[in-house]
Amino acid sequence: MRGDPVPLTSMSDAQTLLDLLAPGRAAAIGNAGQNLRFFQKPGQYHEVSVQELRSAALRRLQALSSAGVSAGAEVVMPIDDAEEFLATFWACLFGGFIAMPLAAPSNDATCAKIQDILESRSAAHLVLSDAGFERLTRGLNADQLSALESRRRPLASGESEGTPVERAPGDIAFVQYSSGSTRSPKGVIIRHGQALANLAAIQAGSALCETDTTFSWMPLSHDMGLVGFHLGPLYTGANQVLMPTGAFARTPLVWLQDASLTRSTILSSPNFGYRHTLKALARKGMPEGVDLSAVRLLLNGAEPISVGIANEFLDELGKTGLKRSAMFPVYGLAEATLAVTFPPLGSEISGLRVSRSSMGVGDAVQKVAGEDGSFVACCCGAPIPGLEVRIVGSDGGSVTEEHVGRVWIRGAGVTEGYHDDPEATAAAVMGEGWLDTGDLGFLSGGDLYITGRLKDLVIVAGQNFYPHDLEESLQGALGLDALRVAVAPVRRSDAPEEIGVFIQHRGEEAAFEETRAAAKKHLSETFGVSAELVVPVPDIPRTTSGKVQRLRLSQRLLAGEFGDYSRATDELRPAVQGGGTGDTSAESAGTADQSAEGLEAMMVEACTQVLGESRFGPTDNLFEQGMSSIDLAEIHGLIEARYPKGLDIRDFFDSPTIRGLSVLLAERLESGAAAAAN
Repeated sequence: MRGDPVPLTSMSDAQTLLDLLAPGRAAAIGNAGQNLRFFQKPGQYHEVSVQELRSAALRRLQALSSAGVSAGAEVVMPIDDAEEFLATFWACLFGGFIAMPLAAPSNDATCAKIQDILESRSAAHLVLSDAGFERLTRGLNADQLSALESRRRPLASGESEGTPVERAPGDIAFVQYSSGSTRSPKGVIIRHGQALANLAAIQAGSALCETDTTFSWMPLSHDMGLVGFHLGPLYTGANQVLMPTGAFARTPLVWLQDASLTRSTILSSPNFGYRHTLKALARKGMPEGVDLSAVRLLLNGAEPISVGIANEFLDELGKTGLKRSAMFPVYGLAEATLAVTFPPLGSEISGLRVSRSSMGVGDAVQKVAGEDGSFVACCCGAPIPGLEVRIVGSDGGSVTEEHVGRVWIRGAGVTEGYHDDPEATAAAVMGEGWLDTGDLGFLSGGDLYITGRLKDLVIVAGQNFYPHDLEESLQGALGLDALRVAVAPVRRSDAPEEIGVFIQHRGEEAAFEETRAAAKKHLSETFGVSAELVVPVPDIPRTTSGKVQRLRLSQRLLAGEFGDYSRATDELRPAVQGGGTGDTSAESAGTADQSAEGLEAMMVEACTQVLGESRFGPTDNLFEQGMSSIDLAEIHGLIEARYPKGLDIRDFFDSPTIRGLSVLLAERLESGAAAAAN
């Protein structure tokens, strides 16, 4: 057993992650007032000191121990609330439990992932909120519900503090599951020593220190959110501001306003977040008073990086004082704890325009000037201290610079494999400490450029999806034969990566519209993703062994073989009339008329703001418009701003039409279940 830890005098003194919460450590490394601020509403935060976080974690440890959780136990924790998440996470570390952070249940896909992990980890405990448990168990039979209830442990705190157990650098701290994936999720083993090694490398590569304030809306279940913007600031003495992902999705401009208000110096977003913010700016304009001159780093990672969108964001935000040198494109993955490569501090984002035809393993990179048949590969910088990157050909040998190959990594922060999954571990671990990331890329001047991936994976809005998952789900929902549908990533020029759905169809395209609408609706409802590219194709190409040639489908699409599907679908939608920096018409509509008809007009305006010029009627299913989870959150946020708690996010799934939602809201207003915000 361990008593109160001895105060540490430097970052390098930490032996386990628990030392990051050691009494007196914050003062010893230069920030005695080190704190966490949790977003409550725009401009309002709940501030917690590091020692208050430690105390909350130890009280949570007491509650979990009293409920029968003991050292070595696994704790599945799909918790949405950041304070509850961190109290539980640190309770697991103090108690010697293996924390398994997961995204909270929000749609069928996230529920399926949680249930899959619980089924595979039959002895694991489950900790989540009452609302989360209700969403997770919706539709289960009595036996299934009883089984999960027996494994659930309270999301509560004890009256006294529990006693921490002794931990060592080689002990497992947590298991990181990739975000979004549902097909046999793989859990990356992260040990205390590995995490600290990567945190030290992050500090060296970013100069993160006690004078910084980080601001993040990335979920804490994601490695960027947990390691980069919680553990990283704790390690270096920086203050941290945590905003719920849902709040960003609903009101992305609050991210800019509150980053300005808190004088934050380090921000982060995947590509989709920059695009989402640009769309909001196009509709509403820049809020008054936003000053981002304090921002020195704006991390860009977690999904393929669009140099074009990054530059557009910098151009638009330049008026706020944001420096072009702040954009910080990075490469990393959970298997490295987090970070692998960083660019030099103070450099500007850059890339190389290369031909798509030279992207096979072993191919020499062909730099081109024109856009046709090419894309811009972003420079993600050089390996951070303690990490090595190797580009490997099909024979397992290294290839020379500016030749495409598999990206292998090695270093003290790199995992040794996947939790109780020897098959997946054997496929990734190459010996001598090398791990095959499954990504493709090349080195130029010592810098890494990512060009694609060998593993079957689509990354959209920062989430990973296995094509086979989506294909099987579509087959069941649409009644399609397994040989007639394929899903593949599509990257057009410098645009973000998209999901391409290819369905074999040999009739008139007009007859395909019903199938297209059904496919978009299913992916939107079940996985929360928008699929603009649902394409009829004459055949699904396969290898002689029957494997789908997904890359070939993407190449044929981009070559124009399937008609005019190479057109851009990701332009920013024009601002709605009556926008600007003040209230939108959707936010002010409905005040005088709370009838179903008046509310319907308000909802049409809200949906039009988010989805673009109205192309749907009041009785059309919104999910058939390809509404993503981000779109859904933003529409819900516009309605919530006018009628707080009038509609729950689940109401959109139960009544997915404007008319149905309007009637439901009118009934609740009439009964007094919701009050207008005026």
